[in-house]
Amino acid sequence: MAAKDITPDKQSVESCLKQKTYYVDFYQREYVWKKETVEILLQDIFYAFELSYVQFKGYDLSPKTIGLYNWYYLNVFITNEEDGKVYIVDGQQRLTTLTLIATKLFHLTNNANLKDALKDCIYAKDKYSGEIFCLDNDKRKDVMQSILHEEDYTLPFKNATEENLVGRYKDISRYFDNKALGERKLDTFISYFLDRIVLVELSINKDDTPMVFEVINDRGEDLKPFEILKGKLIGMLNKGESDAYSIKWDRALSQIQGHQDDFFRDYLKAKFVHKSNASVETPINGLYHRYIFENNDIAQHLEFRRSDINNIDNIKKFINIELPYYTGLYAKVSRKQNEYLKYCSDINGFNTHVQNILAACTINDIREDEKIAIIAKETDRLWMLLILNNVYNSNDFQTYIYRLNHDLRDADISEYRSYYDAILRDAIAKRRNIESSTETQIPLLDYSQFSKRAYGDLSQHFLRYFFARIEQYICEQSNTHMQNDVMYVSTKTGPTNGYHIEHILSINDENKSYFIDEDDFNAKRNLLGGLLLLKGKNNLSSSNELFVDKLKTYSNGFILGHSLCEDFYHANKDFDSFNEGLLKQTGVNFKPYSTFDENALTDRSKLVYELTKLVWEVK
Repeated sequence: MAAKDITPDKQSVESCLKQKTYYVDFYQREYVWKKETVEILLQDIFYAFELSYVQFKGYDLSPKTIGLYNWYYLNVFITNEEDGKVYIVDGQQRLTTLTLIATKLFHLTNNANLKDALKDCIYAKDKYSGEIFCLDNDKRKDVMQSILHEEDYTLPFKNATEENLVGRYKDISRYFDNKALGERKLDTFISYFLDRIVLVELSINKDDTPMVFEVINDRGEDLKPFEILKGKLIGMLNKGESDAYSIKWDRALSQIQGHQDDFFRDYLKAKFVHKSNASVETPINGLYHRYIFENNDIAQHLEFRRSDINNIDNIKKFINIELPYYTGLYAKVSRKQNEYLKYCSDINGFNTHVQNILAACTINDIREDEKIAIIAKETDRLWMLLILNNVYNSNDFQTYIYRLNHDLRDADISEYRSYYDAILRDAIAKRRNIESSTETQIPLLDYSQFSKRAYGDLSQHFLRYFFARIEQYICEQSNTHMQNDVMYVSTKTGPTNGYHIEHILSINDENKSYFIDEDDFNAKRNLLGGLLLLKGKNNLSSSNELFVDKLKTYSNGFILGHSLCEDFYHANKDFDSFNEGLLKQTGVNFKPYSTFDENALTDRSKLVYELTKLVWEVK
């Protein structure tokens, strides 16, 4: 940008605001300054003022005297002019606050000359429009009139700016009221405020506005990437269209408040990232609002850059069509109305399925709800089976998600499972050095591998979720109400109401005698078939008991534990029917035990294995 494109102009508060009207550009966020920020500004201004006031308070109040006072620099504000209107590109927070301070001083002083000067910094009179306020008269007129006339504003507030304007004016009023400035000191301060607080205005060309805006806010970390992206995109449109597109942008993003940057990162990955690549992932995870305007594949696909022939049409299409649909979809997924969405996000702590949903759904997708439900379920299933096969790796898992971004894009719903199963088989083959030509023969969950998974290899969190899902399945199949739902069981760990892992085989001599030696016992007691969930202190009370004594505790717990007891089978017809069907289908079933030895442990391990395949639909 050549030097002639910037016009700097040093100004006092009075010359900056007097009889001026600034429009707040769409680049600028709402007026968001907090009480603390305003008070710090006032304290700094008063500190500079007081130093000079003590030195010169014996002097008559005059322009010459005020000219001797220390000046206070309030930084740069940037504007651009278009169609006769001056727009603020950067600095509206400071200019707004100065206007509020001027309004309070206007009410405090009895000096007619100073009152007129302050009034000119707040508003002007127009025979057609009445009071025209110096900052964004069109959008702020109602609230500024209530502040100017010190009237209560009619609620509700239309936006955050109105609420903060009223709030900060009250803060400023309290600050000055507490100062209790005498008449002479007040008038001197007003003169200081108008003449010795200095700002520098930079006037720039419209075409340079998005670039200047980005540089300022990137360096100062004032705005978030999605806010800068808004400025860069809408800044390329004609000023006559910018307000309408700004409203459309805000309306779309209002659906995902607090997650705007997460959305854009997931959206870009869903649409454009199909394999792990640090050179792409890193900028998307960071300054994606810059990356999509650089020289790369994603930027070439989006064609938002000024150098792209159809960039204006592409920007309008994105804001008109893509943005509202995908933010709405993102919001729907975030509400987690499907149980598998809760399992993935709230229980197991990952949201990678969101990318796959964004990738699979097309604009106004009529099968949107089906895709959300199936992808969440398949993500949970893939995660579980990777862990049970002992081939899970968090970095690889993200790579699988990128692969699915590509595979699911144009796939029919009926094909989804095949893509997830292919990933699982590839992971198993890679870990076990199996030739790719035999991958289709690789079982998705082999008993020889499952039977090796044990307490010490799996997190407590995983085990609670695993057994909660199995218990849920048993209850559904036997028309029984589960004691607590999967979410509760998986996440509650308190000593009274939380769930804890129970070893059926306690550490005692009787149990050790069932195994070859102590090492064999210590290894096998940790197998999944030898574990249960118990609620609260029940787990502690049975920790070292003999198996026959543990059965008393199990009779009050989950079905998976109660089914070890003889009395469970006396009056459970629905369960008996389920158990008979289980035997026919899998060759194993539930049965009571008077002794829990190695044979019983093997039986239970096979039972848990078959239940696992039923719950996570492994054929």
